[in-house]
Amino acid sequence: MTSTRSPLVVPTFGCEPILGTNPIAFAAPAGRNKPFLLDMSTSTVASNKIKIYGINGWELPEGWVTDGDGCPVTDPKTLQEQKTGGITPLGGTRELGGHKGYGLSVMCQILASTLAGASFSPIRNRTQKPGDPDDIGHFFMAIDPKAFRLPGMFENDLDQVIDVLHGTKPTDINQPVLVAGEPEFNMRTKRLQEGIPIPAELMRQVRVVSERASVPFLLNDAI
Repeated sequence: MTSTRSPLVVPTFGCEPILGTNPIAFAAPAGRNKPFLLDMSTSTVASNKIKIYGINGWELPEGWVTDGDGCPVTDPKTLQEQKTGGITPLGGTRELGGHKGYGLSVMCQILASTLAGASFSPIRNRTQKPGDPDDIGHFFMAIDPKAFRLPGMFENDLDQVIDVLHGTKPTDINQPVLVAGEPEFNMRTKRLQEGIPIPAELMRQVRVVSERASVPFLLNDAI
């Protein structure tokens, strides 16, 4: 778990950004199957995904970001321009379970920062002097399955868990049930074969950075 630099997430019942996206990452090894790899923010959406929507000129789904009055907004630029409001906690509204995402975010803050003596962004922003470090905290925990099970038994049982999940009847026959990490594994394979598409606006921004730094621009517009 980790805390983050900028307060972007509003707490449940709040309309002022107080928390970071405070992500959780968890991995567990399987045997036959790929490892279970969970990497998620405790907000409804990661802040970088909102940037991607902005670069592509897409509207945000309603519920991702709120304004200073707690009303949903769909313009990606709003998050950078507004001084109040922000990203909703995982789940969105209280009725849809946003209080659970809010609780997970604070849990990450406690384990990653408070326990380690690192900073809480709203407090740091009020007291930070020029040149002071951001003092972001992290929490790591490693569990050896062999401390609880005979070698290989954990991986074998996790294989069976994943097999059952894969065997779940899907709502769409063209989209089977996946487990955490598989969308990324699949996308990695696709990108290695087909390359990485670059939106025109991102290409423009990279070109500007290249010119400012006086370095050759090597990306091809046709990529």
